[in-house]
Amino acid sequence: MELGYYLSRYAELKSLYEVVKKDFNARGLVHHNWMHITRDLAKAISAGEAEHVEMRILLAGVLLHDIGRLYPEPGRDHCKAGADVTPKYLGDTGFSSEDVGRIVHSVMSYGPRGLEDPRTPEAKVGYDVEVLSCSVGFLGVAQVFDYFMREEGVNIEAMLKMPSGASGPRRDFYTETGKALGREGLEKARRFWKELREELLKDKKTVRDVVPEYRFDGE
Repeated sequence: MELGYYLSRYAELKSLYEVVKKDFNARGLVHHNWMHITRDLAKAISAGEAEHVEMRILLAGVLLHDIGRLYPEPGRDHCKAGADVTPKYLGDTGFSSEDVGRIVHSVMSYGPRGLEDPRTPEAKVGYDVEVLSCSVGFLGVAQVFDYFMREEGVNIEAMLKMPSGASGPRRDFYTETGKALGREGLEKARRFWKELREELLKDKKTVRDVVPEYRFDGE
């Protein structure tokens, strides 16, 4: 189904979509912007339909998974910030109190850098969508570079030292659909990172053999 089908079927989802779109476009983030949300919505519809999850809950979680980035505070993870503001967004757009806990959990567990392990079917699809969006294939690699260099000012070597998740290595995928869609691309991306790491070390050694005091950017 196209996104329009779900927006026309669920009035509260349509209201949430319009509010979140307005807020993201007003903020004008470089990487985690409305286009990022849109790409994740498309992947979520494909994966969610295949996994037969409750699409209204899944898509609400996708819409709000980066909402915390609009409310940054020093030292506060964007997932926690998002979980704090999610109930108001949901209440203002017509979601029931019973929906809030499920959607907050999706926000908190969205992808390997989430703060919780996904427990519900919708949260598991959301986790996999983040992997498909940011960790699969050369495009996923490019998304990582785009974010860390443009938004965080992080260099290549620092990126190579980062763990795959907020608490170290996390699962690749939780759903069979995620595995089917992303396993090949994930291995492709991992090969790239491995070869980049090896090439960086080789380059540093080559330069230091001639100029011992050389330090790579960020050392």
